[in-house]
Amino acid sequence: MKKKAEKDTMVGQAVKADFAMQEAMEEAGMEAKTYGIWGVIWKLIRRFEREKRPVKKKAYIWLTILTGWMGGHRFYARRYYLGALYLIFCWTFIPVMMAFIDLMEVIPIKKDENGYIMI
Repeated sequence: MKKKAEKDTMVGQAVKADFAMQEAMEEAGMEAKTYGIWGVIWKLIRRFEREKRPVKKKAYIWLTILTGWMGGHRFYARRYYLGALYLIFCWTFIPVMMAFIDLMEVIPIKKDENGYIMI
């Protein structure tokens, strides 16, 4: 039992070190290239990471409600890869659940004086 606890601690320390290295490289202005435990995940996140874009909150919410099951709100926010994934899986229940989550994330965001939010 003691060896398992030590092993968990060692894995936890490796994960913490990987996160610390990632943050240090970003703070130094370098592109973080970690190839450790989370390397593949970091690469995937970087691939689909985009700049936040301003969108009208009211329009985004209505598009999420009406066309969320097929990704209309994602196309509106210029997230074309995610919109395509919603379209591909629109015959399943998965995009409906994802659209509901998107809606719950957007509702509490405060809009600016022009009605825009950053997505």
